[in-house]
Amino acid sequence: MRNVLHIVVSILMWLLFGYYWYVVGRRQIDLASLQSVAVLAGFTLVGIVLTLLWIAHNRKLARRNRRLAAPATPPEAYAADHLGRERAGDDLATLKAAPTVVVRLDDEGRKVCTAATGRGA
Repeated sequence: MRNVLHIVVSILMWLLFGYYWYVVGRRQIDLASLQSVAVLAGFTLVGIVLTLLWIAHNRKLARRNRRLAAPATPPEAYAADHLGRERAGDDLATLKAAPTVVVRLDDEGRKVCTAATGRGA
């Protein structure tokens, strides 16, 4: 929605800009023409100031939220799987380093994960 609003405001500003150039071009330079130029310059100045304020606002938000840094990685839960079954077997670091991991259920319903020693285990 914000992008649509920006586009609409930009189009309206350009139409106003073009209208005032039309007004200035059709008239001889007199007080009314100078007023039109002053209004045009005022709108242009307001547009520039609002743009600079918007940029400053976004930079302030970025500094406060530290969006440039990657978020901290949450610790991996290894005690149970997503279905709530208890896990057993090798530790997580060993399983991550293993080329192959064998997963099975034991008689008690626990998920047992072990690092395989060779390929195709």
